Amino acid sequence: QVVIAVPGQQTLTRFTKMPPVDPKKIPDMVKYEASQQIPFDMDEVVWDYQVFTGADSPDVEVGIFAIRKELIRNHLAHFTNQGIEPIIVQTSPMASYNAARYECTPEQGKATILLDMGALATDLIIFEGNRIWSRPVPIGGNRFTEALVAAFKISFAKAEKLKRTAASSKYARQVFQAMRPVFADLVSEVQRSIGFYSSTHRETHITRVLGMGNAFKLPGLQKFLQQNLQIEVEKISGFKKVAAAASVTSPEYAENLMSYGVALGLALQGLELASVDANLLPIEIRRSLLWRKKQSWFGGAAACLALGAAALWAGNLTASGQIANDLGRGINPPPV
Repeated sequence: QVVIAVPGQQTLTRFTKMPPVDPKKIPDMVKYEASQQIPFDMDEVVWDYQVFTGADSPDVEVGIFAIRKELIRNHLAHFTNQGIEPIIVQTSPMASYNAARYECTPEQGKATILLDMGALATDLIIFEGNRIWSRPVPIGGNRFTEALVAAFKISFAKAEKLKRTAASSKYARQVFQAMRPVFADLVSEVQRSIGFYSSTHRETHITRVLGMGNAFKLPGLQKFLQQNLQIEVEKISGFKKVAAAASVTSPEYAENLMSYGVALGLALQGLELASVDANLLPIEIRRSLLWRKKQSWFGGAAACLALGAAALWAGNLTASGQIANDLGRGINPPPV
């Protein structure tokens, strides 16, 4: 069974509060809310939702996730062309959240910012208790590399190498100076997100930032964020509740461990251990998979019916023979 993710910047994510209502009414309310929040015709998108409730709060929050059918079909084509049929499609921010939530139990009354930094963009997720909010930030590792390309007039490959070795380079000062505007842009985006979230959740107290993704290994990034946000910043450089097989000893595994968050979150959802289990797999594919799954049951049921019919026929044949034998011996059959 295969579970896949789609990039956060290709999906639409909206979070909205619902009034305390009968749970049976929530699906209809969410459907109406989705039609208002999604800026496309509903026939053009695949969407799903997740209900977030707190044990000690009557408030109900709903996360609505959507992607255009054209995008999801193009994405699925990469797998179906290889004979792979995914059973679940999740957004990468929610997969990252599922991994972080599984590894790090949120503290009561304290909120956490998760930054999953990729090459092209950063998924920003704020979560506290069962509440969650996210948005894609259009700044990734490549932005830092492009800043070095522009500053030193070198190729992208050389700039990438220079970025990775910036801490030990004799040009460290010039390298960090060239990347400083991108650092500042990233901090500005995080602060803007904190401001928006805090305006709608005034009781929020954000106490830490968790960094995930290989791009977060950029030298100086953790320190810069901590100084400017005035919040403790940690890297997720390993997983406590999930262990690699003993045979996994390659240096590449350890080197890329920070980038496995999405994959871990997807695996957890496939094992039904995830906090967010929304599924953006198109409905026609879900029906096809469900039909094929039930075919074996249909075959078994047909075999049972055939066996039952054969047993009934054999029983009738035996009874007819017994009656004929009794009549031949002058014995009257019992009344029916």
